Amino acid sequence: MDVLISGGGIAGLTAAHWLRRYGFAVTVVERAPSLVTGGYKIDVRGAALDVLGRMGALDAVVASSTRMREALLVDREGHVIGRMGGDDFGHRVGEDLEIVRGELCEILLARAPGIEVVFGDVIASIASSDDGVEVAFRDGRPRRFDLVVGADGLHSNVRSLAFGDEARFVRDLGMYLCVYSVPNHLRLDRTEIQYSEVGRIAAIWSTGVDADAKACFGFAGRGRRIDPHDRAQQEDALRKVYADVGWEVPLLLDRMPRASDWYFDVAAQVDMAAWARGRVVLVGDAAYCTSPLSGQGSSLALVGAYVLAGELAATGGDHQAAFAGYECELRPFIAVNQALGVESARFMTQDPAEGPSELSASQIESRIDHSTQRIAAASTAITLKDHAALGAGPGG
Repeated sequence: MDVLISGGGIAGLTAAHWLRRYGFAVTVVERAPSLVTGGYKIDVRGAALDVLGRMGALDAVVASSTRMREALLVDREGHVIGRMGGDDFGHRVGEDLEIVRGELCEILLARAPGIEVVFGDVIASIASSDDGVEVAFRDGRPRRFDLVVGADGLHSNVRSLAFGDEARFVRDLGMYLCVYSVPNHLRLDRTEIQYSEVGRIAAIWSTGVDADAKACFGFAGRGRRIDPHDRAQQEDALRKVYADVGWEVPLLLDRMPRASDWYFDVAAQVDMAAWARGRVVLVGDAAYCTSPLSGQGSSLALVGAYVLAGELAATGGDHQAAFAGYECELRPFIAVNQALGVESARFMTQDPAEGPSELSASQIESRIDHSTQRIAAASTAITLKDHAALGAGPGG
């Protein structure tokens, strides 16, 4: 069977590995001109670690992990009010790992030999029938596939083409998130510094590997409507929201216009009654985004891709049975993990008059400890099937 995967990120490359391993012919189309390297830090926990282990990728991820040493908690003038270990601050327990997203993608791509990767193109239309899918591309020639997998993120192109406007599925959690690179003027080495209050955080961190550091902001929307495609409007909003915060924030804001790796988006979840339609299926953020507020997005991408590929192999390529099994196995796990993002957003978007505004070190540590316990439980809330005996399947 020929499978087209839209999206060369964590979900897409994981699905590519497993499908190829089970004997499917796999093509990945990625909008970017090359594999996106660098980026922000992500965590891998619980069942997702098992997926990496079964892929033979775990040792490489361990070797490339950030090994963040500590986090400094500061007030709005930059005075240190607390210190935490890097793993404690990142909600990591046991074997949990943190890695830069681009480095994980490089490892996953190296674990997917034999797949075709098309960079710099995007699906323009999808016409699904009983016996296949006709796919037109923006630049390349039209092609026919047996299945199409949408692994193209929160603002999924495949989801829009096959299921309709994203407004029907994307649930705004009331927070905006922004990350961009800045010079590492504080000479941070595997250290992050964060200012926190109800409704907004500001942080800077460096893994010690890249020459630059990352500036990170998260703030409650509270009636704001910021155009996701208008960077000037986004920068203006950040300046207004953080105008009264001292510490390093004025300098970080001053360096915004020069950042070439700008990320700005709403914190949102995807809620869909079905993840498949005909011969088209969604995986990762495209199907069930939990938002970065959950701390579980990358882990769910790994687990979801593993489950989807396994069901397709176990059913001998019977996509209807496979898609039904995929949803049955995965939905309870998704529900538990999406609840993490909802709770985090509820805390951050509460009326400051109803709680403390600037958070003390003890309040931050208490909140982190509470969240860590819930994340640890959610990350293991699934028992993965072992498909090792399946070997090469359809097309193999």
